[in-house]
Amino acid sequence: MTTAITDSHTAYFAFRDRLLGELRTTVLTGEQLCEAGRLIYGRPEGLSLYGIPAPRMESAGIRLLGRTTIECCVDGYAVAVADALAEIHTTLPERAGKEEPLVLDLFCGSGNFSHHLGTRLDVVVHAAELDLDVHTATRHNLDRVGARTQLHLGDYRDLLGKHPARGPRDTYFVEPPWGPAFTPAGLDLTRTSPPVPEILDEVRRSRDGLPCLVAIKTNDHIAHDSLHHSFAGAQHLRTVTPAPTLPFGANMDFHVYRLDGN
Repeated sequence: MTTAITDSHTAYFAFRDRLLGELRTTVLTGEQLCEAGRLIYGRPEGLSLYGIPAPRMESAGIRLLGRTTIECCVDGYAVAVADALAEIHTTLPERAGKEEPLVLDLFCGSGNFSHHLGTRLDVVVHAAELDLDVHTATRHNLDRVGARTQLHLGDYRDLLGKHPARGPRDTYFVEPPWGPAFTPAGLDLTRTSPPVPEILDEVRRSRDGLPCLVAIKTNDHIAHDSLHHSFAGAQHLRTVTPAPTLPFGANMDFHVYRLDGN
């Protein structure tokens, strides 16, 4: 499938290269945030995190790095996926004593998804971020908006080890860095850092045989059927597909699976 690249899309790809290159660890200005919103989502307000659109982020004290701006899960996406997960939760049994489900965001990034999921499910979300620069900015932002997210600086496996399984409504959000996984053939989930199948094996090991929910963010072009192969044996429950704003291969999809614990 091919899609014509318009002038605005050419500008997007050039800006994307800057955000992941020279501006990777730079806190963006309000003007740069608005430009990112316009080029990625069609309007400045399309870049919105923690309920704050790009035109108001600078005055609200929100700090976004270049890499976080291009990698984040914006409000329009995060709310839709959180709503889908909340609906799925209503179909699953509660654990005796009505203990709240365990919710882990294994690769936190901006923390926006954690923020919305915690609000929607009315739970504390435990999140891990390994990159110190990203962690510092995200910690600042979550404090500014009063998020209930418990942010951990470190590897996702450390977070798994600290939080044993509670019940079938336990939920894990998976979005490892894409890096070399983002190929001309599409997104290869066996080449993320770490690979998605490896992450799912670690989740299973932490579950002591109990099933759980796993949500994952991908783009709209999957290479080598790697999503299906990564979740072999799991039950697909839902896919959330936001309206595309970019050429094929650059837009986001979200998938929810029921993962067996064994």
